[in-house]
Amino acid sequence: MKQYFRCVAVILPLSLAVPASAMPVSEFLPKADKLMNAGMGAMFSEHRKPVMAEMEAVTNGYRADIQAARAAGKTPSSCPPPKGKGKLNGKEFIAHLKTIPAAQRNMEVKTAFYGFMKKKYPC
Repeated sequence: MKQYFRCVAVILPLSLAVPASAMPVSEFLPKADKLMNAGMGAMFSEHRKPVMAEMEAVTNGYRADIQAARAAGKTPSSCPPPKGKGKLNGKEFIAHLKTIPAAQRNMEVKTAFYGFMKKKYPC
C-alpha cells in the first residue's frame, strides 16, 4: 500500500506539470460547429467536454498573458473586453474560425483566438 502512495506521489505532480496538447483549428472547428448546432442536445454531446476544455484553457491563457504583459510594462497583444461586455459570443468566434483558409487551419485554437481578440478589441 505504501508503494502505491509513493507511486501516486511521484506521478501526480508530473501529470499536472505536463500541459494538455493544444487543439488545431481543423480539429476544433467541426466539433464546435456540431455543438453549436445541437441545440439542447449539446449538453449530452461527446464534443462538449473537449470544446469547453479547449476554450477554458485558451481564455485563461489569454487573461494571464494580458496580465503578464501589463505587469512587465508592455502593451498586450489585444486589449481585454470592456467591463461587463466580456462574454464571448460563440457564434461570432466560430464564424471567425470559418474565415481561416483550410490550408491554415492547422494553427492552434489559441493562435486563432488571439487573432480574433486582436481584431475585435485592438489597443
